Amino acid sequence: MQKGQIKQVGNCWLLRYYEPVIENGQVLKRQKTTKLKLDPAAISHKEQESAARAAADMILAPINARTADPESRQGLAAFLEHVYLPHVKEAKRPSTHNAYCAVWRMLKDHVNGLEVREVRTADVEALMRSATSDKQRAHTTHRNLRNFLRGAFRYAKKKEMVSSNPVIEAEIPRGLPSRPKAAYTLEEIKATVAVLPEPARTLVIVAAFTGLRLSEIKGLRWEDFKGNELDVERSVWSGHISDTKTLMSKAPVPILPLVHKALEAHRKRTSGDGFIFSGVRTSQPLRIENLYRRVMKPLLESNGIVWKGWHAFRRGLATNLGVLKVDGKTIQAILRHSELSTTMDIYRQPVSKEGHAAMRKLERAFNRAKKRRLK
Repeated sequence: MQKGQIKQVGNCWLLRYYEPVIENGQVLKRQKTTKLKLDPAAISHKEQESAARAAADMILAPINARTADPESRQGLAAFLEHVYLPHVKEAKRPSTHNAYCAVWRMLKDHVNGLEVREVRTADVEALMRSATSDKQRAHTTHRNLRNFLRGAFRYAKKKEMVSSNPVIEAEIPRGLPSRPKAAYTLEEIKATVAVLPEPARTLVIVAAFTGLRLSEIKGLRWEDFKGNELDVERSVWSGHISDTKTLMSKAPVPILPLVHKALEAHRKRTSGDGFIFSGVRTSQPLRIENLYRRVMKPLLESNGIVWKGWHAFRRGLATNLGVLKVDGKTIQAILRHSELSTTMDIYRQPVSKEGHAAMRKLERAFNRAKKRRLK
């Protein structure tokens, strides 16, 4: 049991003692000095010394009884890089860990010796401003910074390193407005499909008329192809096979006859087993980024076709269905968004329809676009 050392310095009484702290997950003892609050009735030196001892005993009582929670003196930089990011790598999808590492690189030079337990909301706001002070950045960048820090302090709270999350009340600095999101029109999809060889042609058809994310297309296996539906069971990012982005994402997606026909033809050109899109000499998922760089990009550029990225097919599906007046809840189900607001951010024309009927309506519009192009 420790009694600590009390000492008068000028008009103040100080207590020096050892407190339990957490560093790198270990409970250690670190020396601490704190100012004592005395009873104002204590006037003489002896009375003040007695009052100081009483105040010291109150501070030391929970430590001596081992009921005091250890506080964290973990440096924020060390915690984020060596504790939180390894946790993210183990617990979350590889793409999430990669994105968080990019955010950490922005923050790394601006932490300035903060300790985890010392961070306050004002510190969080100052840190976000400092990390983006080199140039004006998009609002989404500021939001990603806050989300990263909020998740880190949520984890620190679970580990009992802090008692509250200082990021919750932090305001995001004003950033540049988001640019309009690219989305393919039906005419652009038709022009792209017309110039591509296989398997790029089938890839584009699947992306444009199912709304699957690129990582989900990479993860498709032939057993997921169920006639008029595709079961989304997994995703692949940078060669890593993992679960889908959200629980809502793991769901069947209706497919059009033109998608069914393209997949059946593709099956005949392959082994018909394993991943639907796999490497030529391997059974692993196809590195679609390499296919784009080596095959698709030169052909699209030579034909004057603007490439807007794979995710623009997903946005295009939502936009095109919206133009055809399919209701938002149906498009939400097709895209497998957890929140309707996510879908409505892409388009805003809600009218009631059903999933398979909506996709067939899209096919009819696509065929009309094809006829207009031929004319």
